[in-house]
Amino acid sequence: MIFFVKKPLNEQYHFENTPTVEYKIQKGDTLWGISRKFTNKNHQEFIYLIKKINNLHNSLLIEDQILILPVNI
Repeated sequence: MIFFVKKPLNEQYHFENTPTVEYKIQKGDTLWGISRKFTNKNHQEFIYLIKKINNLHNSLLIEDQILILPVNI
């Protein structure tokens, strides 16, 4: 039996020098929906970066909350 193990995202990405933009959470926003608005690439990576940059421990978003989003990812 062969198991495939995915390398943890936090070891692959360094975001310290990544350009960012501020985004104000609107009613009904989700991390997945925000990811679809801001990137056409790997949404899982983008959501990981959003959570890492904003120190989010879960996917709970609050209306009018400001998130820092990476750009050009």
